[in-house]
Amino acid sequence: MANEYLINSIIRAVDILELYNHHDTELGISEMARRLNLYKSTVYRIVSTLEHKGMLEQDPQSGKYRLGLKLYKLGILARNDDELISISSPHLKRLTEKTGETSNMVVMDGSMSVYIAQYESSRMVRMFTRLGAKVFPHCNGAGKVLLSDMTEDEIEYVIAANGLPRYTQNTITTREKLMNELKLIKSRGYAVDNQEREEGVMCLAAPVKDGSGKVIAAISISGPRDRFGKNRVEELIRAVREEAGEISTACGYKQDS
Repeated sequence: MANEYLINSIIRAVDILELYNHHDTELGISEMARRLNLYKSTVYRIVSTLEHKGMLEQDPQSGKYRLGLKLYKLGILARNDDELISISSPHLKRLTEKTGETSNMVVMDGSMSVYIAQYESSRMVRMFTRLGAKVFPHCNGAGKVLLSDMTEDEIEYVIAANGLPRYTQNTITTREKLMNELKLIKSRGYAVDNQEREEGVMCLAAPVKDGSGKVIAAISISGPRDRFGKNRVEELIRAVREEAGEISTACGYKQDS
């Protein structure tokens, strides 16, 4: 593309966003200006615009800026969900064949978790997690897996947007309990929804990662609680994690990444 069509202010805005990485998660105006060799007043105007559009967020205590949740949502949209569904479909089918339970693939859409792919069990049972359903992520296994990979600020955004509404006596309804649950999920590599969204329904979920190690989706199985007994649940967890791992590998994830 000819240079005369390029807009310098947009180039500088992208340059600012590209300063962020796993090590530099918060940056101040002076640091940005120094790294890009720009005037602080120029950087401030661009950063203020990015903040206004939700691309950046300012920490009220440090005054520094971090990437906004809007970028997370755009990243999800930028990923080709059709390709992800295509990759995952045979694995969801195999997971259902292994376990006899309905299998699902879930991603985040803003503050909600949405079911983008599903392979239904032949067993007749009413499920709330129909294809395309959007549900609060704090009360389902796949949603909790997705939350567990978010930063604390992103989790706070989700809580602020949704609240923590109760559906059953098992629903997590406090921030402290949710944060503890998410730490456990991240450390063990899977999540359990023990009748937290619907009485009598249980769900087991595991993360799907891309080449950078980012959790881009979660897969789960769900079914009646009486089919998830202690003598079977370990086998089911293993099956979910195996298929999630296979999908992750197909998406470019390497175990040592």
